[in-house]
Amino acid sequence: MIKLLKFPILFLISVVIQTTLISWIRVFDIGPDFILIFVVLVALRRGPIVGMLWGFFAGFSQDVYAPVEWLGAHTVALTVVGFIVGQFEERFLSLNLVTKVGVLGLGFLIRDIIYFVVIGVKVDGEFASLLLMNTLPECIYTMLCGTLVFHFVFHRNGQRPHAR
Repeated sequence: MIKLLKFPILFLISVVIQTTLISWIRVFDIGPDFILIFVVLVALRRGPIVGMLWGFFAGFSQDVYAPVEWLGAHTVALTVVGFIVGQFEERFLSLNLVTKVGVLGLGFLIRDIIYFVVIGVKVDGEFASLLLMNTLPECIYTMLCGTLVFHFVFHRNGQRPHAR
């Protein structure tokens, strides 16, 4: 029963952190994305299909609070990230902590690029400016926070997550 509730509880924790505690840990209006960390964590643990489903659910949850003209942008972006990151699933590849954090950074960049394309950001200077001024600092901050989360989730007690 606890295995069934693990991901919903982790999702609720990430939503609570993202909606309440983020304002306290923001630096220069840059904050980590704990919902993306959750989607990447699930995709690495359970593969592309489960990662895609949780990405859809997480993105849809974020779209509920987004402006109406951008409805669906988070859903599309996180669904794609869940699928792509799920391709690196731990059962088939043994990823160390540094590689997992690198995959998180890649997922962050993919998510933001898809999001910018869906909401219609112009490819001229505005796109590059958003990538340099917003995406890159938030990606680095998310990777730092993701390092801590992945360390505690994947490497607790020095055991591999799929060892039985």
